[in-house]
Amino acid sequence: MLTVLALAGACLASDPAPINDQQPDQDPEISTFRDRFSLRFLGSYNYMSIQNSAYGEEPLESNRPLNLGIGFGYDSLFTLFNKSWDLSLDIQYNLPFTTSNGHSNFRAFETGINFFPDDWWLSGNLRLYSGFTTKIKDEPRDRIKFVDLSVYDMYFSALWMASANGKFTPRSAYFLERLQKRSAGSIIVGGRLQRNIAKDNDGILLYENNRRDITTTWGDVGYTYSFIFRRGYFVNLWGVLGLAYGRIVTDDDNDNDDNVLLPEFDIRSAFGYLGDKWSWNIVLKSGYSIVLYGDYSERKYVSAIQTLAVRRF
Repeated sequence: MLTVLALAGACLASDPAPINDQQPDQDPEISTFRDRFSLRFLGSYNYMSIQNSAYGEEPLESNRPLNLGIGFGYDSLFTLFNKSWDLSLDIQYNLPFTTSNGHSNFRAFETGINFFPDDWWLSGNLRLYSGFTTKIKDEPRDRIKFVDLSVYDMYFSALWMASANGKFTPRSAYFLERLQKRSAGSIIVGGRLQRNIAKDNDGILLYENNRRDITTTWGDVGYTYSFIFRRGYFVNLWGVLGLAYGRIVTDDDNDNDDNVLLPEFDIRSAFGYLGDKWSWNIVLKSGYSIVLYGDYSERKYVSAIQTLAVRRF
């Protein structure tokens, strides 16, 4: 993060960005851009690590693919409940030749849709990670094993910027669709409905029928703050703590579904630039969650370095 702040300071010497039009019905702290349609170009470098007590101390690690994607955004798509709903849609897929081990059939896919009525951030997301590697026990460090494990995540999230007061919006830092004029932050309150499906075709994690299906309901709370610099540059910090309760759905007929408890930490930071036609950012994401089910526990760590470039039309 110190590196990001140093880059922000260096950017203050750059040329100023054009000032955008202000809509008369909006709070003067947040302004829109003149163009309602935006084209989005995305790239991300991903990593996932899963450590399950059924397997032991060796973690299962993703093969670190590079994802590329495209999306679009549109302001004021429709009006509902006397609120203007703005849309953002992204699709990402991994480049197969960017995996770090040629024999690992790793696939990664992610798509998300987002709406922004007032101070709400509503999002739906689908993500797939397939194919992991792990070190072979009692073997040299360079010996690895391919594990045929697929992880699917589907969720709908609703986050409310509870203390934004018209001075803060996450759209400025993470979607580059609004211009926030001054440094400000907000308390984050919300929830999430999520389904997680893990398919272990190698049978190493002792799932029922090599499949685990968890449906959970979440409560989330956190805080975020954006530092606004001159000439269109910004830095955002984001931290959310979540706690979920759910049940594991199995395929057998014994009606012995397990209850699960899942705490999770979500930390992000974003550094970028907002211009009249072109904008860009670099986002660092890090998430850590723990799944307690039956006699076992599973710890999952997900991180990514993402970049986004937006062109408005």
